[in-house]
Amino acid sequence: MDKLEEYRKYRKELVSLHSKILKLSSINFKQSVTLLDILEGKDIVLESGIEKDAILDFNVYRKIKNEQNAASLYREQENETNEKEAILLSAMEKADGLLYEIVKINKEKNSILLKEAENDTEAVEVIDVGLSETLNKNTLIFARLIHLSQFSLTSGMEFLFLKEHKHYLKQRSRKLMKKINSGNISDDRFIAYFKLNRTDGLPAFTQEIT
Repeated sequence: MDKLEEYRKYRKELVSLHSKILKLSSINFKQSVTLLDILEGKDIVLESGIEKDAILDFNVYRKIKNEQNAASLYREQENETNEKEAILLSAMEKADGLLYEIVKINKEKNSILLKEAENDTEAVEVIDVGLSETLNKNTLIFARLIHLSQFSLTSGMEFLFLKEHKHYLKQRSRKLMKKINSGNISDDRFIAYFKLNRTDGLPAFTQEIT
């Protein structure tokens, strides 16, 4: 089985898992939108379509208690999982939102090589049909990667920025994280880049999963 075929199977499984996890009674949606600072009275105020995906992503992956996210809690509560679900859940427990530089794009293989913008780490291969067709190397991408054995895939939402703003984004995100100080660095970083996407983000590409 080639990587693209494997990617499509895992992508569909991931979408299904997200839907199941979001039904957990332990997820506090109001707390999530409050942390993102998008609640005005009883109304959630969104500025773009990608923000809806960001809210759902935050509810699945933000730390709820004892450094556990909703994927971790789902894994504990649900005994019946298939092989791909088990693999995904294990990876989802460790998934973190980070800013990445694009090292290489291979449209023929639907792959992108991404390298962390903050740390000198080895580039990882991400399989994604939509992103590989639309991104260019002058773009930075904030994404939550699900690392599998052969490749990685995104959790399904991304914030895009100009590469020339890298230094500013790194400095500004650190200042915002100190101000947010929710008690978890991963969540603080996500909230910071959610805010930065509003002020400095590029239009994000969205696609229907088939």
